[in-house]
Amino acid sequence: MKVLVRAQFILLLAAGAWAGPMKTNIAVGETFHIQLPCNPTTGYMWELKSLDRDIAAPIGDIEFQQSPAKPGMVGVGGTCVLGIKGVRPGKTTAVLVYRRSWEKVPPLKVYKAAIKVLPKK
Repeated sequence: MKVLVRAQFILLLAAGAWAGPMKTNIAVGETFHIQLPCNPTTGYMWELKSLDRDIAAPIGDIEFQQSPAKPGMVGVGGTCVLGIKGVRPGKTTAVLVYRRSWEKVPPLKVYKAAIKVLPKK
């Protein structure tokens, strides 16, 4: 089972690296969630680098959801989740970077989500 989960994780990373930005259409007032693999115990965390907040706005902070683990295990990774809500019709791109906040080097990973907000239905 661990090998299957690890293989799926690697495939997700490979797909994200080669597929280009995720494209999402939402209506004004609707919400969607960006879910990315992460492990804050390494010091790395996803950070919202840019987003036109007049078109789409984050709902709260990026939240870490730990993967299931045996009691007492430390250093367990999981998923970082960011909710984004449509504010007004238009297009924007959410850019997230995976980095250690104290390091002065380029981020380890960059993720882009192209967002199109449509008029309210």
